[in-house]
Amino acid sequence: MPRYDLPVARTGNARPRTSGFRSDIQALRALAVVSVLLYHLWPNRLTGGFVGVDVFFVISGYLITSHLLRERETTGRIAVGHFWARRAARLLPASLLTLLATAIAVVVLVPRSLWEQFLGEIVASTLYVQNWRLMADSVDYLAAENQASPVQHFWTLSAEEQFYVLLPLLLIAAFWVFRRAAWHRVALLTIAAATVASFIYSVWLMTQSPSEAYFSTFTRAWEFGAGALLAFLPALRGAWRHNVAFAGLTAIGISVVAYSAATPFPGASALLPVLGTAAVILAASPAVSAIGSFAPIAFLGRVSYAIYLWHWPLIVLVPFATGIPLTTGHKLAIGAISVVLAYLSTHFVEDGTRRSPRMLAGRRPRTIAGLTLAAMAIVVAVPAAATAAAQLSEQRAIEIAEKLAAEQPECFGAQSMDPELAPCDNPELDSVPLVPAVEGIRMDDANREHDDCWSAMNDATLRMCSLGPDSGYDKHLIAVGDSHNNTLIGAYESIAEAHNWRIDVAGHEGCYWTTEELEQKTVEGTQACSDWRTALTERISESADIDGIIVTRFAGHEDEDDEGVRAMTDAWSQRADASIPVIAIRDNPHLLSSTVTCIETDPDTANDRCSRPLDDALVDDGLTRAVENDPNARLVDMTPFYCADDRCLAVIGGVIVYRDGTHLTATYASTLAPYLGREIAAALDSA
Repeated sequence: MPRYDLPVARTGNARPRTSGFRSDIQALRALAVVSVLLYHLWPNRLTGGFVGVDVFFVISGYLITSHLLRERETTGRIAVGHFWARRAARLLPASLLTLLATAIAVVVLVPRSLWEQFLGEIVASTLYVQNWRLMADSVDYLAAENQASPVQHFWTLSAEEQFYVLLPLLLIAAFWVFRRAAWHRVALLTIAAATVASFIYSVWLMTQSPSEAYFSTFTRAWEFGAGALLAFLPALRGAWRHNVAFAGLTAIGISVVAYSAATPFPGASALLPVLGTAAVILAASPAVSAIGSFAPIAFLGRVSYAIYLWHWPLIVLVPFATGIPLTTGHKLAIGAISVVLAYLSTHFVEDGTRRSPRMLAGRRPRTIAGLTLAAMAIVVAVPAAATAAAQLSEQRAIEIAEKLAAEQPECFGAQSMDPELAPCDNPELDSVPLVPAVEGIRMDDANREHDDCWSAMNDATLRMCSLGPDSGYDKHLIAVGDSHNNTLIGAYESIAEAHNWRIDVAGHEGCYWTTEELEQKTVEGTQACSDWRTALTERISESADIDGIIVTRFAGHEDEDDEGVRAMTDAWSQRADASIPVIAIRDNPHLLSSTVTCIETDPDTANDRCSRPLDDALVDDGLTRAVENDPNARLVDMTPFYCADDRCLAVIGGVIVYRDGTHLTATYASTLAPYLGREIAAALDSA
């Protein structure tokens, strides 16, 4: 590891903090971890407990910067290698043990349909890039229904480790660039500038993409920076510092109680807990120190890091082990077990490895780096091996499924719902596995993401692909909508071939044909959706050779209001000829996001456990009412092919209907094609 050497600057003005133990900071740590723990166990009770993370960020910024300033003051340099080695020895043994145990638990307890996500996040957490992975998933339309993984909380540790890497490098670079200036002023101004820049960026990104802003290192850096700036200030003096400390604790308490998931965060909202934490640290109040010295509080502060590591995997994995959602008893047990594991982890792993001469104590930075990389490789090997084994099993299951889908046996998929064949029952389907295979069900998607049928969130380009014959076709249709439109591409292709139609398909992530502004996860995405719809309208308004326009949309989670219905009708009115029929396909019913996992638990009883009442599953997408407003619009409602006896089914005719809670599998959509084609043809004829 490199070292940075400079002569000691004899300024006498720098005032780095002493290295004395701060029991008031232990009190803050205890408050932070208890807030996070209670929030994760009872999110509807302590709605703002997530700000405990921000308290930790400020503490880390203060302590690490104090250490670097002391080192620069006493040695005239920042030994990056030794600094990183100390951080690794302090933090990584416990975190890698948690990740290894979690990886094994995932393989043992969790259905294989979740392995790809869970094990992938374990690898990202091991490499300390989990926050970047979650940031990417947060704006990924197809990852929107991802379940919370047992290592989701490692995003905070990833951001913290990245801070530990970047801060000393930033200071070294600043010292070199401004080597003729007083080093303490350079350090202060550099950190202050970075902190202000990060805060401005955080506030700005909150207006553009709140989900990205939540996880980004650069939107969180100012919180570490706020703590870092405290390292340049002397502790407050006088009786009034108790008032400052009390005000700081009050600010944290207010944010813990008053904030909720609806609070825009981080951005400016994070100022309250961040400044509150900074006030407590700056005050160095004996009263708060006395609280931190109280044995139970001191204990919680000491093991707070380990509590944070262990509690969340338990929260996520216990329901997989018990087969039922968490009860109050489970939650109390998780809290107690987390504290016990935290003590054992802190005493035997964290302290044991870094203080033992036989382990990491006194080791050279290169040795610690080598041991760290070896330990990380072991942790990564478990997900890698499990994933490889799952892929082999998945490939075999896919081959069986593809063979079955190609043969299309009697009563397969949607055919089993055909009223003309009722009751349609094929005993042979009972002896073969469900299709598609749950291990690779997310890949059972007909959407051509890399073709000309699909525009991603921030893509304003109207992309349209053609299915069926290029010439000599009997009818020319355009099918437009969001991802629920493009899940039907396989069905559209079969319909086009069967009816000698040409069907042009255009889909956009989270966007459909309407004049209403559709707010996306990012400002850029909202604008892209608007521009795409404008281009779509122009294309349709200028095309007189169209025989019909198929429209679809994801119904969302609430019934559409009258304004949304009018906006769809207004968009349809802009077609080149009002006599061109609009065929609106009502959105499919919605099951729960955990449907695939539910099926995998026991495929034989899937419909008994994983189906959903029709009244809950069917959301009013507004298309029925929009059709009533347009004399040449027709509704196609395929609900009878998803639901029976007032329940919407997870498995139909040996086929899994959904690859998540709302998107059809390509396999089921393909079996739906004959019936959907018949309904579209009837709608065209009647119009």
